[in-house]
Amino acid sequence: MNSSLSIEVSNLSKKYQLGTIGMTSLREEMTRWWEKKRNKEKSLELSTSTHFKKSRKIESRDFIALDNLNFSINNGEVVGIIGANGSGKSTLLKILSRITEPSVGTAKIRGKVASLLEVGTGFHPELTGRENIYINGAILGMTRKEVNQKFDEIVDFSGVENFIDTPVKRYSSGMTIRLGFAVAAHLEPDILIVDEVLAVGDAAFQKKCIGKMQNVAGSGRTVLFVSHNMNSVSSLCDRGILLKNGSIQKDDKINNVIDEYLSGITTYGSKIQFPKNERPSRDQIASLHSTRMVNKNEEDISSAECADQVGIEMIYEIIDDSNIPTPCFDICTTKDELLFMNIGDTENLPKKKGVYRVILWLPENLFNQGTYLFSVALVTLDGWKIHFYLKHALALEFYENLLKRKNAFEEKIDGLIKPMCEWDYHSL
Repeated sequence: MNSSLSIEVSNLSKKYQLGTIGMTSLREEMTRWWEKKRNKEKSLELSTSTHFKKSRKIESRDFIALDNLNFSINNGEVVGIIGANGSGKSTLLKILSRITEPSVGTAKIRGKVASLLEVGTGFHPELTGRENIYINGAILGMTRKEVNQKFDEIVDFSGVENFIDTPVKRYSSGMTIRLGFAVAAHLEPDILIVDEVLAVGDAAFQKKCIGKMQNVAGSGRTVLFVSHNMNSVSSLCDRGILLKNGSIQKDDKINNVIDEYLSGITTYGSKIQFPKNERPSRDQIASLHSTRMVNKNEEDISSAECADQVGIEMIYEIIDDSNIPTPCFDICTTKDELLFMNIGDTENLPKKKGVYRVILWLPENLFNQGTYLFSVALVTLDGWKIHFYLKHALALEFYENLLKRKNAFEEKIDGLIKPMCEWDYHSL
């Protein structure tokens, strides 16, 4: 294994047998094997008691949780593992954490691993928070002296100092996860693996955790982070791995991976290209060739930070120059609430036959977090003739980088939009 690598995964697969249940005796095991060999029955009736019998079918089939994964992670990289539920994220982390073994392939790890895969991982509920800190430190290979040096930092970060000598079984889920994360992050593992557990904490603690994970990564250690919260993932990670049905769909810069992920889960796309014989047109005056969402560099996007400038591009053709078609756009919420409409500058409109491209640039810091829908149209204002109109043609997901917020309010601000306004303070 290359010394610059923290993790090297080769031809990794994990297979489960669904429907398989354990037998209660050797005789039943042999009976099931014999029946399977003779291929006479697909199910067996198991005796569940000496007093009664209950029929239960045993049907086994293979479920491929991970399918031939290949990737490597360098020392100090911060990698986000994203994907829909059931895509294989948690299975991968369990293999990397040595909780379960792969069916095929290898996962080589260099250094000590600290994993936080679910609330209370590694904690003994009957022991106090203090005792669990020392136990977890020992599991990670730390001496008591080393844990002593970090103890005050761990307790302070977790915010449970008033309950540090209380058994963990009396902690709330939020308290447990705060202490668990504090231990995992402060005992200086070479690789920190964090699953969706941060969703348990409040927004202030999530921001605190992201800052701590950045510090961990900045010291040259590796972080693997799984979350459905794209704000957190984009704030923390430089690289992303997108899993789908147990396979790697994309391994790239984190924003590219987030775009790919969001484009696959939205009802509407962020780009439409029409074949020549399917271009929308109501009257053969004009037709729509394509439309898409773009960033300031005029590149395709399916998501953007709230602070980004984005544009709506439309390529259309004037077929008959007896009218003066005007581009129109409207922007709605996913509940079909109209935010605003914008109509093209009539003084600079093209009037002759031909194919034209127009981009409507939307202001920075206008949109709140969430998905917005964009409708495109071409109309002649004189008499209001509609040449084509695609309602909710495009969708774009806006997310916020938690570390770029300029105020102390941690939650999503209410409202359909969120413009950046100027504040002026004066003493009177």
